[in-house]
Amino acid sequence: MPNWDPDQYLKFGNERTQPSIDLATRIEVENPRSVIDIGCGPGNSTTILRNKWPKAQFTGLDSSPAMIEKAKAGQRETNWIVADASTYDFREKYDIVFSNAAIQWMPDHTSLIPRLLAIVNRGGALAVQVPANWDSPLHLAVRNTASQDKWSRMTAGVERILSNNTPEFYYDIISSAGPKVALWTTTYYHILKSHTDLVEWYKGTAMRPFLETLPDDEARSEFENEVLARCKATYQLQRDGSLLYPFKRTFFIAYRD
Repeated sequence: MPNWDPDQYLKFGNERTQPSIDLATRIEVENPRSVIDIGCGPGNSTTILRNKWPKAQFTGLDSSPAMIEKAKAGQRETNWIVADASTYDFREKYDIVFSNAAIQWMPDHTSLIPRLLAIVNRGGALAVQVPANWDSPLHLAVRNTASQDKWSRMTAGVERILSNNTPEFYYDIISSAGPKVALWTTTYYHILKSHTDLVEWYKGTAMRPFLETLPDDEARSEFENEVLARCKATYQLQRDGSLLYPFKRTFFIAYRD
């Protein structure tokens, strides 16, 4: 897993938090007693959950110590855990198991999703949002840059870190949990100031593991500039100079009966 930078991630904090709001709004569980936020990052999604269910007990889990430290600074009453959810030995069950833009970093969703469903109490829900922008021009710009001869040896295998599955894939797994399932996709149009903002956005997430394989800041800067050049060729500016960045996301909620 890459070393996450909370400040870089939160440069677009409002945009990154909106899917958490949209997912939490759709969860139909009354007065849950316990909630876990898997891949909680710097705690922005946990805040959304706490605002919706202020009487619940909260746990936030993330593999990044830096993210957890940032989260602790704002919500000390939450039980924060530094761990990899894909291998963590969950000893408790929860009324709400929530994960926003995190499981794409975890392998083998055929096994992972049933593991997460298994820690949901009866009458509770597993609620997940996962990016579905694998084929976006921005993601392709990163992958195409990494495939060039001067980068490919250093970045070999990095693109396999991210999991990419269809809504149909997730439905086949979660439909066995109970009679009630919600599944949808949303494309968010983020209004950015420039092509440079695209690079800044991805430096906080999907481009980060590629950059971490490079030997020094000079190489990272060169890689970023190549990604930027590709973005300029594929993303057109609007009449007012703004850039629209479409970002597709998949959501699903599985209720335990």
